[in-house]
Amino acid sequence: MPSDTSSVSSTCSLHSHGSFTYNQPMGSQQREPATSHRPATHWDIKQEKAFTAFLVTCKSEAGDTMSFRNTVFSDATIHINTKFSNQKGPPKSQSSCRSKWATLKKSYNTVKNIKTLSGFSWSDESGISLTPETSGT
Repeated sequence: MPSDTSSVSSTCSLHSHGSFTYNQPMGSQQREPATSHRPATHWDIKQEKAFTAFLVTCKSEAGDTMSFRNTVFSDATIHINTKFSNQKGPPKSQSSCRSKWATLKKSYNTVKNIKTLSGFSWSDESGISLTPETSGT
């Protein structure tokens, strides 16, 4: 597999969008619990393409279920953090790579299932086409 990731295509990024802040009503005496979790890892489309291209080179290790071992995610972490040294947010970790793969795999399986349903139409350019008949309205 060539190291060039331009052959990996995607029409949109599947990363999560934004966050929200919970504000308590004015005058509330209750304090929000302190959390010690890390800031969310940001993935842009170039990073997702490079990540999936890297995993393609390791697909023989994933088996039929496309479940990669932790060592593959560790190697992916090094690959992505080296390739994208000036990335937004914290550097990728083994955990964030494993989580990104789970999200991408779930999205892929959802689209794959939608494509097999009668009455639904899918386009890789525009996604699912809903009509009044298929949307239940």
